[in-house]
Amino acid sequence: MERKRNVQAGFWRQAVLLAVSLGAGLALSLWPEEAAAGAAGGIEVCLSVLVPSLFPFMVLGVFLVRSGAAALLGRVLERPARFLFRLPGACAPVILMGMVGGYPVGARGTMALLAAGEISEEEARRMLCFCVNAGPAFVLSAVGAGFLHSPQAGGILLAAQLSSGLLLGVLCRWGGKPSPPARRPARKPAPSAGEALVLSVSDACRSMVIMCCFVVLFAVLLSFAGLFLPQGWALTLLSALLEVTGGCRDLAAVGAPLWMAAAALGWGGLCVQLQIFSSLGRLRLSFLRFALFRLLHGVLAALAAFLLCLAFPPPAQEVFANTAEPLAPALASTPWAAAALLLSCAVFLLSARRPSQGFTCKRKKI
Repeated sequence: MERKRNVQAGFWRQAVLLAVSLGAGLALSLWPEEAAAGAAGGIEVCLSVLVPSLFPFMVLGVFLVRSGAAALLGRVLERPARFLFRLPGACAPVILMGMVGGYPVGARGTMALLAAGEISEEEARRMLCFCVNAGPAFVLSAVGAGFLHSPQAGGILLAAQLSSGLLLGVLCRWGGKPSPPARRPARKPAPSAGEALVLSVSDACRSMVIMCCFVVLFAVLLSFAGLFLPQGWALTLLSALLEVTGGCRDLAAVGAPLWMAAAALGWGGLCVQLQIFSSLGRLRLSFLRFALFRLLHGVLAALAAFLLCLAFPPPAQEVFANTAEPLAPALASTPWAAAALLLSCAVFLLSARRPSQGFTCKRKKI
């Protein structure tokens, strides 16, 4: 009887997926211009915001773990990490890099710690519940100065993100038990600095490619949504739910209060969440649990931003001004951004010729 129910459930699941796939194909056939426009907008966001602001931090975050520097720094931060988060000291550098690097940096560093035997799977799951934060480069430059036209608003959003993320980490400490040191997997020998750098760049490159592909895909979905939803709050809230960059831009365009932008940054968008799940390998983590913690992060960030606005009210004429022209952050059109993009593409092409030796949990996902 149970087997029959499983077969029926599998049939309906496949039927739904088939219907969605056919619907997506029909939409691409009926509205090719809208799909192309959405993809072009997504690519522009990747080249102007994501690659310049995230790629260097992703390389650095993984390099800290692979080179053994995180373990050395972890000995110094052992007591604070265990007291605040009930995690080993090696997690402290990854937590810091997750705060300054952006959404995927903390997740990639967490998986590097797991692959290196520094943490257990239970500790990795707890870290992934709070080591997902919007980085200063994105919050201050893109959202604060670019979308909201107010550096002070960007500072409030960043303070709300970091404080709510730390509070969420402290709350997560009560939900798990650290593995005793004797039961941890044996640490793998650290590679040389040159090998660690090459592997870090290669891994960050693959992560960057997948991240940009998700952004382009969700940009196309939002372009299709604009055909059926009127321009206004409904489309803006859907944008914030699906993709954080376009969501923050649209919230600024409609004059939303600052706490809503903080909530969108804490939530991160389904696009970011799927990017992170694509890098988990065989680590078992419930998506529902992960999404609930993302929602809790958004709620805490919104509350913190609301209180900070009461204490330090930003100029209304700057914060709620509409964004009439495309974002051009300081890192977007510089030689450093071009060099980072060319280097990432070159490493990706070279690493694609043979099986990669970058870190993952037994199988390659990125």
